[in-house]
Amino acid sequence: MTTTRKRPGRRGAVRALVAAVGAGVIALAVAPVSYASDQLRVQSASGVSEAPGFLQVTAESGSDITEVEAHLVSYATGAQVAELGPGDFALASGTAANGTWRSKQPLALDKLGIYRIDVELTDADGDHVEKKSAGDFGYWAATRIGALTVDRTSIDRGHREVTVQGTLYGNWPAQAEKPLVGYPVDIDVDYWPQTTVTTDADGRFTATVTLDQATGIQAFYRYDNQHPGYVYSESELLQIGIDQIPTRFVTDVSATDIDDGDPVTLTAKAEQQTADGSWVPLAGQSGGILFGDPDGQSDFVERFTTAADGTFSTTYTPWDRGRFLLALDTSEDPFLAPASAQSALVHVHHAAAFTAFSATRTDAAAVHVEGLIDFTDGFTPATILVHVQYSADGTRWSDLTTVEAYWGGNGSDFAADVEGSGPGHYRAVFEGGDSFQDAVTESVFVDG
Repeated sequence: MTTTRKRPGRRGAVRALVAAVGAGVIALAVAPVSYASDQLRVQSASGVSEAPGFLQVTAESGSDITEVEAHLVSYATGAQVAELGPGDFALASGTAANGTWRSKQPLALDKLGIYRIDVELTDADGDHVEKKSAGDFGYWAATRIGALTVDRTSIDRGHREVTVQGTLYGNWPAQAEKPLVGYPVDIDVDYWPQTTVTTDADGRFTATVTLDQATGIQAFYRYDNQHPGYVYSESELLQIGIDQIPTRFVTDVSATDIDDGDPVTLTAKAEQQTADGSWVPLAGQSGGILFGDPDGQSDFVERFTTAADGTFSTTYTPWDRGRFLLALDTSEDPFLAPASAQSALVHVHHAAAFTAFSATRTDAAAVHVEGLIDFTDGFTPATILVHVQYSADGTRWSDLTTVEAYWGGNGSDFAADVEGSGPGHYRAVFEGGDSFQDAVTESVFVDG
């Protein structure tokens, strides 16, 4: 509720009294007329969130506001617990006609809690306004959790317990910080409360938690019905790592050079390292197998589960060269380090075959050779080089020339005229390298 009244000026009242006496008139005193101000008003009243214990009032008027007063009243008893006069406030922002006044000092009350704020204002025109329940003043104690300490920064399979320690502090407005005794502190693991402990006579708390993985540990002071008025606080987040057991694969393939369409068998063994550095079988562990280029396309082969001796195998027919790519799935056991491996490179030799070849003497010193080479499984070399060879006896061969074959509709054609060749055997050879089969024609004897 807001009430407004006009305060009469002292000098005007004296002049009126003197005039009446001088005129010989004796009359009863008449109260001056009070005009309600429609400009002087309280906009808000509250505590200051960034400065606990301070009180502020925001107000406006048609003239400068000259006096700000505030009264704190207990909601429980209705009794006034504190009063702030004009000398207790200073303009904190805005102007004297429209601004915010803040208490010069933080309030020191006997009890924490929420209090009603009643405000009185006076401006330069003599207007005065009173507003009850202009706002609420929260008188809270700040809390703080000091730096946490832990007895280990990482866990392993045999040591999963972590002991955390810290101190809870409290600070009433305008008072020194001190440890809080007998207050509950929650210990959260991976952002979920795992245990609650109580501070001792020095405000310290100790808790031991069991971890299943690398995670974060944090301490929280949350609202407690036994200690109303103490606000929430939290510690910094401590990250706890995990010391994983190294793992590895040992691999072997049945062949590293195969013809297109032939299968190849992978045999592998998964192992884990012991504390003394030796390697032992990793039994009952699953994972997956791909085959392909580690930097390109890979095909899924199958999943595996290791036997008691850590071994597993698979047989696969690749369509092009590549490696077996292995990965160990440790998602259900974070204490095992993930492992991956690549087998030796398996070369797949695609089909290559000569389908025609002839050698004909064109004159006493020249022989004309020609032929056709075909690649039947869909793979063709970027450049097809055919070596024309000569042997006088049909057993020892030497290159006469190398020509390039080009697609001619029914295969790739090649031809060459070789000079200075005498009677003997002629043939064509294609060297497939890592990706194609070698091919050689039947030899043709050319008479001199």
